[in-house]
Amino acid sequence: MAGISFRTHNQAVSLKKTGKRYEAYRASSERGKGRLGVEVSATGTKRWFYRYFFEGKRQFIRLGLVTDDYIMTKAQGECEKFAELLSQGKDPKFIIQQELEAKEQAEKAEVMKGSIQQLFEAYTKQMKTDGKRTYKAVLKSLEKEVYPFLPPASKAKNIKPTDIVPILSAMIKRGAVTQSNRVRSYIVAAFNYGLKHDLNPAQEHTGVKFGLSINPAQLVPKQSHAEKVGENWLSLNEVHYLLSTIHTVPRVGFVTCTLLQLCFHTGGQRPYELVASKWESVNWVDKTLLITSNISKNKREHLIPLTESALSFLRQLEAISLGSPFIFPRNNDPQNHLRTDSFSKAIARYRAYYTDSKAFIGRDIRRTCKTLMGELGIAKDVRDRLQNHALNDVSSKHYDRYDYLPEKREALRKWESKLIGQESTVIKAKFR
Repeated sequence: MAGISFRTHNQAVSLKKTGKRYEAYRASSERGKGRLGVEVSATGTKRWFYRYFFEGKRQFIRLGLVTDDYIMTKAQGECEKFAELLSQGKDPKFIIQQELEAKEQAEKAEVMKGSIQQLFEAYTKQMKTDGKRTYKAVLKSLEKEVYPFLPPASKAKNIKPTDIVPILSAMIKRGAVTQSNRVRSYIVAAFNYGLKHDLNPAQEHTGVKFGLSINPAQLVPKQSHAEKVGENWLSLNEVHYLLSTIHTVPRVGFVTCTLLQLCFHTGGQRPYELVASKWESVNWVDKTLLITSNISKNKREHLIPLTESALSFLRQLEAISLGSPFIFPRNNDPQNHLRTDSFSKAIARYRAYYTDSKAFIGRDIRRTCKTLMGELGIAKDVRDRLQNHALNDVSSKHYDRYDYLPEKREALRKWESKLIGQESTVIKAKFR
C-alpha cells in the first residue's frame, strides 16, 4: 500500500480498511519540513501522525484520531509548529517530551502545595518546638474561627486578603473584637512562617511546599481601638483583704489559694511559671526558686529569692505533695502540674462570692505588684528584673550575667513587710 496519498480531509476519512496496517501521506511538494500522515489500523481506525527526519533518522509523532472534531487543517497546524522547530534545528519529539515532563513536574508541585490546615499545624508545631506553651490554644482558635469560612484543604497560596475579612468580620459582629485581633495575629504569624518554610533546609524533608508570595492577613487592618493597655490594679488594702479571705471561698482549694499567695509574695510572678516549677528548683539553703528556661516566657532562667512567708507556703505545700515532682500538683493527677485555668476559675469564684470586691483577673496581679512596689520606692529596673521582663538593651542581652539576687531579695523583704501588714524599713542589700 506504499505511495497512497490524500489532499483533503474527506479523502483521509475515506481511506479503506485492508485488514493490514498502512500509512498514507498528505500530498505535498515541500521538503525538509516533515509530512502529515494518516495511520490506518488493521481494523480501520485512522489516526493523524507527523513524520520527519532528524539527524538522518526517521521520527514519528502520533496525533489524535481522524474525526469531525479533529480535522485535517487542525492536524496540519500542529505539524507546522513541529516544522518550525525543525527549521530551528530542534527535535520536535524531544521538545514535546520536555514540555510533558515540565507539565508533570508542575502538576506534582501543585499537588505538593500545602493546605491551610498543613500551614496551621506546621506553624503551631514550630511553636511547640520553640517552647511556646500557647501552641494548643492558637491551633484551636484557628480551627474554630477559620475553617467555617475556609475549608482546611484550601491551598494556602490561593488565600487572598478578601478571604480573611469575613473571618474577622464575623468575630467583630458577635462582639469579640479583641479576640479578632488575636486571631488575625495568629494568621499573620502562620503565613509569615509559611513564607520562609519553602527555603528552610530544615523543612526540606517534609515534602510540603506552600508556594507563598504574600501574607494575605498582613494587609487586613487590626481593630486598634480594641487594644487597650491594661490599667486595672488593686490597692494595698484590697490586696490585704483578698489574701485574708481567699481561703473562705467555697470550691477554692488550699493549693490554689497558696498559688495566689505565692504570686503576690514572689513579687508578681507569672502563675504558669510557678505551677510548672518542680521541687528540684527550690533551694532551701539559699532560699531561692529557679524558674528554668524551658518554662520561662522569655526562655531565660530566672532566680527568685524566697522570703520567710514564701518559704512557709512552700513547706505547707511540700507536706501534702504526696511525692509529686511539681510544687503545685494537679488534684487528680499528681504527676502533672495544676492547670492555670483552675487559677482563673478560683478568681472568678472569689469575685462571685465577694460581690463587693473590686473586679480583677489573674493578669492584674502582676500589674498590682509592680505598681505597689513602685510606691514603696523600689527602683523600676529592680522590679523589672524581679518579674523577669525581657530587657532588650545590648548590655542586658549580651553582657550582663549578674543575677541581681541581693537587690531582688531586698525588694521582696520590703514588699513582704507591706503584704503582712508590718511597717517597712529600708534594708540594705547584703552582697555576698
